[in-house]
Amino acid sequence: MLLLTALVSCGSPSKESRTADLQFVGENAPVQESWDITITLDSRGRSRIELKAAHLSEYRDDKSITRELDGGVEAVFSDSSGVTTATIHAEKGTIHPNGDLEAFNDVILTSADRTVIKTSYIKRFASTSRLWTDRYIVIEKPSETIRGYGLESDDALKNYTIFKASGEAELKP
Repeated sequence: MLLLTALVSCGSPSKESRTADLQFVGENAPVQESWDITITLDSRGRSRIELKAAHLSEYRDDKSITRELDGGVEAVFSDSSGVTTATIHAEKGTIHPNGDLEAFNDVILTSADRTVIKTSYIKRFASTSRLWTDRYIVIEKPSETIRGYGLESDDALKNYTIFKASGEAELKP
């Protein structure tokens, strides 16, 4: 019978500041990966976004850090009092260095009043808290369906503009 024994020891932590050595990381390879992540983005108490994803890859260059999300992404938007105003579900997403967010593939936005917007792409500008797309959209409400190309909206999906719209509504007698 063979018995293996390992001895592990730890020293006191070093006080020196260290950074990641990126010289062996390929140009298109992530410098960090995480699974089943939750990230909270806060706009100085005005609004909050909680992002969840199955997988995160972080890419760095000399000036910035970009985070790619995949495997299913959920973004929950809340107002300053913590009330959920809208939710975005998508297959993939990107968090840009300036705080802008992009969602790709089977994007579904749902507002607190149950308005549903479906598209293939949406971008949220951090500086204005506005959502934008130039792609085909379908907006479904209990009494109407609106289709079109392009949309600009607030985070809560209450005030929006459709660039090229068509639709159908249920008329009540």
